[in-house]
Amino acid sequence: MTDPRTITEYAARAADAARVLATWTGAQRRDLLHRCADALAAAEDRIIGVAAAETGLTPARLAGELARTTGQLRLLGDFVAADRHRDPLASPAAAPDGSDVVTVPVPVGPVAVFAASNFPLAFGVPGGDTAAALAAGCPVLVKAHPAQPETSRLLADLLAAALAAAPAGTFALVEGGPEVSLALVTSPPIRAVGFTGSLRGGRALMDAAAGRPDPIPVYAEMGSLNPVLVLPGAARDGNWAAALAAAVTGSAGQLCTKPGLVLVPACPAGTALADGIAVAVAATPTHRMLTEDMAAAHAEWLDRAANLPGTKLTSAPPPTAGTGERTPRPFVVQVEPEQLSGDLLEEHFGPTVVVCAAPVDAYPGIVARLAGSLTATLIVDPVDPADSDLAVALLPALAERAGRVVVNGVPTGVAVCDAMHHGGPWPATSAPWSTSVGTAAVRRFLRPVALQGLPAEFVAAVFPG
Repeated sequence: MTDPRTITEYAARAADAARVLATWTGAQRRDLLHRCADALAAAEDRIIGVAAAETGLTPARLAGELARTTGQLRLLGDFVAADRHRDPLASPAAAPDGSDVVTVPVPVGPVAVFAASNFPLAFGVPGGDTAAALAAGCPVLVKAHPAQPETSRLLADLLAAALAAAPAGTFALVEGGPEVSLALVTSPPIRAVGFTGSLRGGRALMDAAAGRPDPIPVYAEMGSLNPVLVLPGAARDGNWAAALAAAVTGSAGQLCTKPGLVLVPACPAGTALADGIAVAVAATPTHRMLTEDMAAAHAEWLDRAANLPGTKLTSAPPPTAGTGERTPRPFVVQVEPEQLSGDLLEEHFGPTVVVCAAPVDAYPGIVARLAGSLTATLIVDPVDPADSDLAVALLPALAERAGRVVVNGVPTGVAVCDAMHHGGPWPATSAPWSTSVGTAAVRRFLRPVALQGLPAEFVAAVFPG
């Protein structure tokens, strides 16, 4: 565990580094991020070996995640090198004295990042929050996830070597439990927080940050149901059963965008689709979950769901001897619309989903009862006019509930690009206007400063990045 005094020392060094990094150009920050990406790519076999052993995630999944991690480091570096993070706001002669007003972005200062367990690379030590903060010109103090100490240390060592040319204090790794988390968030030099994890953990960090003498923002991603609504025409396409089952069970159901609720129309085609999803989910092979606590929570939900009155549960058989207690049983709970409340409308990590057959005229009322999510999905028959009319009617309500609306796809694929928004209304995130994926993620760690009457050469010299 990192001693609180060490955190104080790291944060002070980060504050010194922040003053230097603020003078760097976007091109300098790009070069730094590219070196980080190159270091990770060169150590691919080591990273995948350590992470697979520690997490239970498959080498193929981790290879794809590492490619995403290095790709987003390079993408964000290129983004700031091209000055695309700078808002083009200029008002010539707009001040009362006739001088020009221009707005420039400046780094907020040291950022605390909390590594996530379910994406040990892309949302881990070198993940999107770290990449965005460095791209913005902010030093980073990363807290390792307690479930992945070896992976975190390896990644931190690789980053530290790649960042050798940066000012001392630009990067540090801390380890420990809740007391270390709170010490990090309340350390005076820290100016913002990036977090992916549980609602309970995110709320605790938000409360700590708000309780500081100088409150700071917490960009927390915490929980998401990710509802999927299947319309009547699309329900006739049985291929959606396999696609949705794969989204539910991929990575043992440990994705923040995993569908947690699927609504199908109360008609023969909808019933057949619901049964097809249940069979496909239960038949999908899986692997051990990230932690014993997550596996235990999944098993407890299976026990509770099996005892809910009036529901139909379809599950995989118990694992064979020697498989391990962390290997989950995929299962589906089929319920009636009037049963949708409580646990049935909450996120459950693991390969499980609630499927409900409801009249399509009940869809709007069900959507109105849902909490905020990262995603909401509509599955539509594009050549069925009735489906199209229903989709148009439902889209505004879905946009109220989610940060990303998907049509005729599954929500588990998140593209790292300019237009991506990975956020959503509470409790999906604490800041629904911000994203933790894509180039816009950089702007979380910048703040605007209006400059009035400054000659252009002053602006270029003092605010180059």
